[in-house]
Formats: sequence, structure tokens, C-alpha cells
Amino acid sequence: MSRFVTSSAEAAERAESVSEEQSASLTRVRVDDRGEHRPFMRGILVHSLTERGVSFENAYEVAQAVWKRVSERQLITKAELRELVRELTVETSRGEIARSDAAFEDQLDVLGKDGRWPFNSGRLQLSLLAAGLKPLEAFEAVVEIERELRERRERPITRDSIRDLGAGILRRYFGENSANRYLNWRSFQNEDERPLILLLGGTSGVGKSSLALEVARRLSIGRVLSTDSIRDVMRVMLSDDLVPTLHVSSFEAHTRLVKDVREGLDPVIEGFLEQSRTVSVGVRAVIERAIIEGTSTVLDGVSIVPGLFDLSEWQDRAHVFFLLAADEDRESLHAHLVARGHGRGARATERYVRNFQEIFTIQEDLLERAEMFSVPVVDVQDLENAAGQVVKHVVGQLGERRAAEASGLD
Repeated sequence: MSRFVTSSAEAAERAESVSEEQSASLTRVRVDDRGEHRPFMRGILVHSLTERGVSFENAYEVAQAVWKRVSERQLITKAELRELVRELTVETSRGEIARSDAAFEDQLDVLGKDGRWPFNSGRLQLSLLAAGLKPLEAFEAVVEIERELRERRERPITRDSIRDLGAGILRRYFGENSANRYLNWRSFQNEDERPLILLLGGTSGVGKSSLALEVARRLSIGRVLSTDSIRDVMRVMLSDDLVPTLHVSSFEAHTRLVKDVREGLDPVIEGFLEQSRTVSVGVRAVIERAIIEGTSTVLDGVSIVPGLFDLSEWQDRAHVFFLLAADEDRESLHAHLVARGHGRGARATERYVRNFQEIFTIQEDLLERAEMFSVPVVDVQDLENAAGQVVKHVVGQLGERRAAEASGLD
């Protein structure tokens, strides 16, 4: 079965990925917290300030200013750090924390084809997330990129210089693969007019929607749709009498089958597949619309089933990727569904728990189909890791396609 997580793949990722300790080597400063030393991480400081209601932009500037003061030191106490943050911030009339020394640095302007714009650290951080970096790693890299840009005194700076510097820093601290993914993503954004469409399948309640939203954030995709919404629209158009399996959940569709299931086949799977084939008509319509509009889209849902879609029919007009989200540990999946029952949407979740056997049966069938049709499977037990794996796969595939097209082999 095609998997992201294999023993060799894990080893490669560990070799490429930088730990928090290694990432902190960008700073080299350590914080003395009652005798226990830990790396000073600007990303952690930004997170702490934003948790107090500070805007990201202000928190980022405060962290930059603190770093400028302590960068030559090897050790700073937690109390000293807290006092330094107070010194460099002031409370505004809106109760927000902002930099007190407004003349912190000269403004960095970026020159591009669409004009001249202020340097946007948030946009750059998103590009680095698309390279597969973790959020704190991406923040540290942005800080390092901005520091080097200021030291160069190049005014205004060009997007090409940011791209080249960013690739160099990623190569230096996070490895060649991260740098290549960053360059691939920049090339896609700047040179490719075809939209990116990500199809994300998976059984009910596994966490597809959360993963879809996180991946969309990292890839700066503004449209995220679920097959649930497509199914709701189709229910209005197709009556219960006409297509009864469409009017229940995927794990209940077998209860509305009109024809008897052939001997040897599982009614749960047959009902699920009949419903999915119907919904797939709407999925194709959404894909076609996204291509016409040129709008990158993430589409998730249980009705996105391996074998129901031939991605080659869109390959000249869009970059369409298909992945399956799964939690293959039966106990883990059950615990996840139970945990969801304590929050909003608890009533719907109770149905998931009652029908857990059917849900798990559908996942087993999806996994078999993923192996049959070479659809990559991502483990969703750790959302951040799963999102990183999806991003690495998508951007890596974009790079491979670009290289193939450039060489005339595609």
C-alpha cells in the first residue's frame, strides 16, 4: 500500500527534519528558567504574545526587537527576558501591545511585476510552510531571511533576491529537499496558471475536514469544500424515492438499498459505493468549475473514493492530487469519535459511535482501494504532522511535473 509513513521514509524525514533544538541553533541564545536552560525561540515568544491578544504583526516586531538585544548573549534569565519584553512594548488605547520604539528599522520594500510593496513576513512564512517546515521553523527562517536582507542594505529588494536567499537559508538549516520544495512552490505560484485541486478522502469522523483546512492554510488555498455540502444540494434535486441511498449517511446507505446485494458482497460497502457514485457526479462538477475559474480548491469527503476518479482527464488543465486520510488504529479511531461527542455537534457524533463498526468497515475498504489504485495514505493521528506530509507530497509532485514538462517527457 502507498504510505507516507514507512520505516525508510521515517528515517529520511528524521534526517531531513530539524528538531526544536537544532532549529534553535539559528539563535544560539538560551533562557535560564530556574536553573533549567532552554533555547530562546522567537516563535514561542510570538505565540505567547498573540495568546495575550497581540496582533501577529506587533508580536513579530517585539520578538525581532528582543532578539536584536540578546543575540550576542549566550544566556539570559527568564526574569530578564520578561523585563526586556516589557521595555520594548507599550499598551495602546485599544489594549493591544505594540512596539514602543517606532523607529525600529527602516522599511523593507519589495519590487515585483505588480509594483512596489512593503515586505510581508506573513506571506513569506506561508511560502515556507508550503516547503514543509513546521510553523516555528518557518518563523525562525523568516526572521533569518529578514535579518540578512537588512544587512545587505539592498533597497528596494526584489522578489528574486528573497527567493534565492530563502532557498539558501532552507538549504543551510533544513536540507536540500526543503529548499527544492520552496523553489517548486514559488515557481507554481509565479509561473503556472493551472489551479491546484486536492481531493482528500477518508471515512466518517476521521478528521478530514480539519486536515483539509490546515493544508489549505499552508498552501494559501482560499476555497475548501466538503462532499457533505455537495450531497445536500443533490438531495434537493434528487428525491428520496428516486435515490434513497443519497438521503442517509454513508455508513447507513446499506439500509436504503433497493436491490438485493449479491452473495459474498458486504451490504455496508455496496450501499456506501452506490451513494459515492452518485455524489461523484457533483464532485466532478465542482472540479470542472474550479478549473474554469482557475481557483485552487481543497475538496474533502467520504464520497471521494479511490477508483471513482480518473485524474488523467484533468492533467492538462489542472494539478489534481488524490490522498486518503486514515486512522488505521481501531482503538484510536474509536477514541477520536468518542472525544468529539463532548463538544459542539455531539448529537451527530453519537451516531458515529453507534455505527462505529460500519465506519471502520468502510475505512478498511478505502484502504484496500488506495493500495489498488496507488493513492497515498496519510495518518491523521497527529494533525500537524499529517498536514506537513500532505504539503510535502503535493509540492514535491508539482516539482516533478514541472521537471517532466520542462524535459518534454510528460
